[in-house]
Amino acid sequence: MKVITARIEDNYFEDMKEIEREEQTEMATVMRRLLASAIKQWKIKKALELLKKRKVTIRKAAEIAGVSYVEIYDLMAREDIDIGYTISDLKKDFG
Repeated sequence: MKVITARIEDNYFEDMKEIEREEQTEMATVMRRLLASAIKQWKIKKALELLKKRKVTIRKAAEIAGVSYVEIYDLMAREDIDIGYTISDLKKDFG
């Protein structure tokens, strides 16, 4: 495990203290949880952006986001990202 030092705004510190009290845990745990959550959300956002631009496959986007293949479809639906499967593709598949 690595150690980092960062300066944060006073209001963020107070929010973290509140979380610490509410969850009855220590500040380091609060920071790790918040950081993990933020990183996960960043990865999901990045994966969805790449999908929108058609720069990655759905499978690769799931890998980038750190979610299952099924979960990426749910995330795509929430962001209204089509899967790129057209009526023409369907006709070819059943051709």
